[in-house]
Amino acid sequence: MTSRVLGGRLGVAALAAFVVADVVLVGLALRSTGAGAQPAVGRAATVQPGARGGVSAAGATSGNTSSPGDSETTSAPAAPPQAPLTAGIVAVDGETAWRFTVGTCADGGSTLSITTDGGATWQPRVVPFDATMRIRVRDDGTAFAIGSDAECTPRFRPAERGAAQWGAEVPVPQAWYRDPKDPATVGTAAGTRVKPCGASAVLDLSVIDDAAQVLCADGRVRASDTGAEWTAEGDVKGALALAATAKRTLAVRTVDGCEGLGVVDTRAPDALVGCAEVDVAGLRPGSVSLAVKDGYAWLLAGDAVLRSSGDLSEWSTAG
Repeated sequence: MTSRVLGGRLGVAALAAFVVADVVLVGLALRSTGAGAQPAVGRAATVQPGARGGVSAAGATSGNTSSPGDSETTSAPAAPPQAPLTAGIVAVDGETAWRFTVGTCADGGSTLSITTDGGATWQPRVVPFDATMRIRVRDDGTAFAIGSDAECTPRFRPAERGAAQWGAEVPVPQAWYRDPKDPATVGTAAGTRVKPCGASAVLDLSVIDDAAQVLCADGRVRASDTGAEWTAEGDVKGALALAATAKRTLAVRTVDGCEGLGVVDTRAPDALVGCAEVDVAGLRPGSVSLAVKDGYAWLLAGDAVLRSSGDLSEWSTAG
């Protein structure tokens, strides 16, 4: 009898303890779902560095939080290394252009070819020099080249229309050219030799009428009529090539918003005039050249050639 009463009392006590424990657990559960609850032990409270789309301690989604209406800007591709031009292109009109590789005094290697069909085909020509520094095509189709022999002495040669034949080598008359021996020196229309960029190399030289403009390796663009005095025409960091026109001076560089090479005004180097969509990766140093004449423009970028006309905002592959 006593054992039965004791067993009954123990059963009632156990039931009461269970009810109290249950009430406590329910209370804790209600608190855990309230505002400002902390993550439970064992859950990841933070996103690992570099993780995308994870969950933060407050439960917000991390990563890209921009709304569909947000604008995106294309980042500029990695710029090719800057170097004095090792190749050049000369614009004649919308269908005709000359392109050449410079070569070196010691090893030669200069090449020359001409297109008359918008870049569809290129016809090789006999090169005037071991190293060709500058070619100019006159309005009547005749031309001249300035280059050097194996001794790196600057020389001058005229050519008949279409470079069918080159004349004899003579000392350079009064004309602009990049020196084949010293990348910081240019020859001038006054017959002098000067260093317009100081100790900095001259990457490119553009001549219009009798005036010249140079692109310095530090991005400065400078202009002169005689070579005695130089004026600032802009500062284009990372510029690869230069082309002067009667109204403005243009440079080629990589720019945000252009997946390729951007053409910019040297007075506003961050604003795109036009974008030439070329593969910038792997471009050889010095292999980018720009030429503009009578509203037509040609761009050489490694093995690729592009053309433009009008305001130069649209570029297409030549050929």
